[in-house]
Amino acid sequence: MAYSPQKKKMMQLVHIGKNKLKLDDGTYRAMLWQVTGKESSKDCTVAALKKVIEHMEHHGFKVTPAKKHQTKKPDAAKSKQALMDKIEALLTDGGYPWEYAQKLAKHMYKVDALTFCDGRQLRGIITALTKQQQKLAKLAAQEVTANA
Repeated sequence: MAYSPQKKKMMQLVHIGKNKLKLDDGTYRAMLWQVTGKESSKDCTVAALKKVIEHMEHHGFKVTPAKKHQTKKPDAAKSKQALMDKIEALLTDGGYPWEYAQKLAKHMYKVDALTFCDGRQLRGIITALTKQQQKLAKLAAQEVTANA
């Protein structure tokens, strides 16, 4: 049986919630029956599934967005590890993913990955991230001054 994309997504969320709340099958089905009058999420409407998710959130389930395309810290030689740590700190401060630094490397040095950057190139990326951070801080300060 084919379900609408919205219903599929809601059913997935219900099952993620079941796992996160560590509900056994009997407890899960009892909760489903209590909230919707149905024994299976397949039998529920989208509105009923929303009620189930709200019920689960009330009991501690937190819906978090999917972390698609999230990259992890690239591998680096020991000689470049300190530079990679600095890049990681700047990315974290700015709220940027590793992909942002990867794109900087590609844009600035035509290098496909940070792993292939040499020390000089990594220092250039650190400089770019630092300048971006300073620029944002300056704009925030100006905004505060303008609003005061």
